[in-house]
Amino acid sequence: MRVDNAIVEKRVNDFIKRSKELGIKITPQRVAIYRELANTDEHPSAEAIYKKIKNYYPNISLTTIYRTLETFEKLGLVSVVNILYNAARYDANLEPHHHMVCVECKKVEDFYDESLSKLDFSQKTLSRYKVLGYTVQLNGICKDCQSKS
Repeated sequence: MRVDNAIVEKRVNDFIKRSKELGIKITPQRVAIYRELANTDEHPSAEAIYKKIKNYYPNISLTTIYRTLETFEKLGLVSVVNILYNAARYDANLEPHHHMVCVECKKVEDFYDESLSKLDFSQKTLSRYKVLGYTVQLNGICKDCQSKS
C-alpha cells in the first residue's frame, strides 16, 4: 500500500538532512532507493526495490541496492525486518511500531500498541545486554489467507 505523499516527502527530506549530517554522499540513486522504500508500507525486499528502480535507473545493479540498503541500515536510516527466516525486508518508518507477519503469504503489516512500547524488563533479564531498542513480531495468518482456506 502506498504511503501518503506528504509523509513520503517528509521522510525523504529527513533522510537527506540526516545523510548530510552523517557525511554520506547523496546521489540520485540513493535518494531513489530510499524514496521507493519510503513510498510503501509493505516492507519490500531488496529484490522488490530493484525491480522498481531499474525502470528508471536501468544500469543499477542488485548488488548496489543491497549495499545501499545495508549502509542505510548501519547508519540508522532504515530498519530491517527479518520475517520467518526469509530474506530481509526493509522499513523506512522509524517511528516506534511493531509487525504482524502472515506465515502463509509473508505479508508484513505495521501495528501500534502503546502498551508494547512501554514493556518493563527486569534487570535480571537485561543484566548482560545494553538494550538499544526492540520490536514485537506477531506471526499468524492474515485475513486474505484465512479466506482462502
